[in-house]
Amino acid sequence: MARTRFSIFFSVFVAMVGLMIIAPVMPPLIRELGLSETHSGLIISLGSVAMALMAPVWGRLSDVKGRKPVILIGFIGMFVSYILFTATMYAGLSGWLKGGLLVVLLIVARAMVGFFIPAVPSSAQAYMADVTEEHERSAGMALIGAANGLGLVLGPAIAGVFALIGLIWPLYIGAVLPVIAIVVVLVLIPAHKPVIHEKVPKVNPFQKGVRLYLFAGLITMLSIVTLQVVGGFYFQDQLSLTTQETARMLSLGLMFTGVAMILTQGLQMKKQTLQPKQLILVGAMLFIVSLALFLFVIHLVSYYVAFFLFGVGSGLMMPGFMTGSSLAVSREQQGGIAGLVASVQGISAVIAPILSTSLYQVDRHLPFAFIAGCVLVLVFTMFAVNNKHVESRSLTGQ
Repeated sequence: MARTRFSIFFSVFVAMVGLMIIAPVMPPLIRELGLSETHSGLIISLGSVAMALMAPVWGRLSDVKGRKPVILIGFIGMFVSYILFTATMYAGLSGWLKGGLLVVLLIVARAMVGFFIPAVPSSAQAYMADVTEEHERSAGMALIGAANGLGLVLGPAIAGVFALIGLIWPLYIGAVLPVIAIVVVLVLIPAHKPVIHEKVPKVNPFQKGVRLYLFAGLITMLSIVTLQVVGGFYFQDQLSLTTQETARMLSLGLMFTGVAMILTQGLQMKKQTLQPKQLILVGAMLFIVSLALFLFVIHLVSYYVAFFLFGVGSGLMMPGFMTGSSLAVSREQQGGIAGLVASVQGISAVIAPILSTSLYQVDRHLPFAFIAGCVLVLVFTMFAVNNKHVESRSLTGQ
């Protein structure tokens, strides 16, 4: 069991690093190629669209074909995609490719990365549901959340280290990591029979018991991506920092967030004291406190405290919505619900950059204010659902 859980953790970690390792070097690479910020946004956004569309497909396929084969397909696809993306970048930097053809090939390669990456987290989450009982599901999902958090922190850090050798070097590492993951999966993950032996209903994202947790996942991921996208602009403007000071401040702040996520989820793995809805509520409250600090206090130390509280909140909400959604469906639908959870992450990566930057142009405080409003709506919704549940139990005499 420990071997299987480690392989699931490592698979999700590699997938997240593979996703995050591109982000820090994309802006300078795009400028080295002589392309515009619009091209960069288009390349990244279309990759996120591919993630959102394909995640449910991969999750459902893992129910039918088995978790291990789909994870392997995901990593093989990542390897091929990164080879194409890196080769295209290299050709562009060398002057062999230019103009429209270069942009099209970069979009295709990045879309391929987005096409294959969700095969891993959606299948891994479903696999975790397969190998855990209901009472330990929260700890299992916290392990996946910790893998996400570690990848979120180390992905940019790895990119930064190898970028010292050359801007394109992080992409070489992005191509090597899936090969290592393939070996780990082949050796450590045992063969697992498909869970579907006959046709079962697809998971409807709006069905009762599922929609609330997917909504919580959407708010959580919108909040995280918004902080990543507009955080640098916001803190530079609030504190009147130079570009270098902003980069250091944001890197340290995001490191606090990642460390807090990992610590919180590690504690959740050991002490499963809170149920999914409780995890979401407590995490949402911490989100509100951290966002209030971002909005109403202009001080570097308070911002670092806010980053840490934001990480703790994320560390509670991620296993909360993942566990809740998993427990809301049958064993035969675990791949389907895991795919929907991964799809929500992709949708957030599409919506948040466009929405947050648009709001920022109106007023620098609006992106965080909007997220705070969404979190408050989630809290009120959670309380309303709990109250209805209590009322229904009293009426039935349970």
